[in-house]
This record gives sequence, structure tokens and C-alpha cells, in this order.
Amino acid sequence: MNTEIEEPATSVEDQLGLLKELLGDEPVVEIQPRTTVKRNKVATSDMTDAEFRAYKARKQAERRASLKARELSGSVKFDAVSTREALADAALLLLATGGPGADAVMSYLSKIYHDQVGAPLTIRSRAKSGKLKPKLLHIARKSS
Repeated sequence: MNTEIEEPATSVEDQLGLLKELLGDEPVVEIQPRTTVKRNKVATSDMTDAEFRAYKARKQAERRASLKARELSGSVKFDAVSTREALADAALLLLATGGPGADAVMSYLSKIYHDQVGAPLTIRSRAKSGKLKPKLLHIARKSS
């Protein structure tokens, strides 16, 4: 530090004063109020074993009913498995119809099965003949 221009800070108050002078009167960071943490509406830790089993059974029945209603309405649960099935179905339909993008699917299959030359051609022929069937096509038909 150049002592000819500024005098050295010798106490905490001097250092805080220098900081306040540099920062100004306005706060630099706004303090965000804490949001409340969402807690379970039901205190499961206070339940007896029988109450907890009944609670879990009721929640599972609600979940199954929700999934059933979603399937009946023409939709599936959005997760990794259903996403992979939907993408696989789309690729099968592209291969079966020879639509735009079928070449990209064939190229990808050739890279995956690089040591099995006939595999991509077999997959395409099975898709065209209907031996490879999309898993979620019945749901797609319901929604359209």
C-alpha cells in the first residue's frame, strides 16, 4: 500500500469506514427473505406402524388411480423409460415409412451395430413388415 497517499488503517473502524466509503451507502446485495420450507401435511414420524401402513396404502392407491386415469386419457407418465419408448417408437415409424429422418436412424443403427453389418437392414425390414411394433402407438392413437 502506498503510505504517501493514504494513511494506514489501524483499527477495525478505520477499515470498515474505508469499505463504506468505497461501497457507498446503498447495499450491494439485496437480502432475500427466507422462503418457508414445505413440510408434509401429515407427520408420518408420529404415526404408529398400523397408521403408517394404512397411510402408505392409501397414497399408493391414489398414485395407481392417477396413473390409470392418465393412461385412459391417452397419456403416459413422463419419465426416462417412457421417453425412451416414445423415441424408439418414433424411430420405428420412421424406418417403417421411410420418412424424413429414416436415413439418420439407419446411420445411427449402423454405428451402434458396426460389427454386425446386417443388423440395421434386418431392423428396417422388421419395422416395415410390422414384426417390430411400437409400444406406445395405442396411446398416440387415443390422443389424436
